[in-house]
Amino acid sequence: MKKIIIFNLLFCIVVIFVNYNYFNSKSRNAIVYNYVENYIETNYGIGREDLKSEESNYLRGMGLFAIEVKDIVTKNHYYFEVDIRDDYSLIYIKDLTEVHRKNQAD
Repeated sequence: MKKIIIFNLLFCIVVIFVNYNYFNSKSRNAIVYNYVENYIETNYGIGREDLKSEESNYLRGMGLFAIEVKDIVTKNHYYFEVDIRDDYSLIYIKDLTEVHRKNQAD
């Protein structure tokens, strides 16, 4: 009986830990996308309704997000590197769009 209780307790702890990490990563992705949308809207003059997230990757070793956003009207792609704190506040956002365009042109 003790083994079943211990097993159930450990199983519940593992489930809680996995769920916490899963939903934390999803909310961090949403916050990063929101920061990128604001940046594009401010600096490029493109409306939020015209933007679509193509790819968002968390770079574990660096602790950064690499995100690609597509303008659905003009079919342009925008690339960013974003770093946020644990409380979801923005540390910095780096626009890598011109770097990617220069690399694709070569």
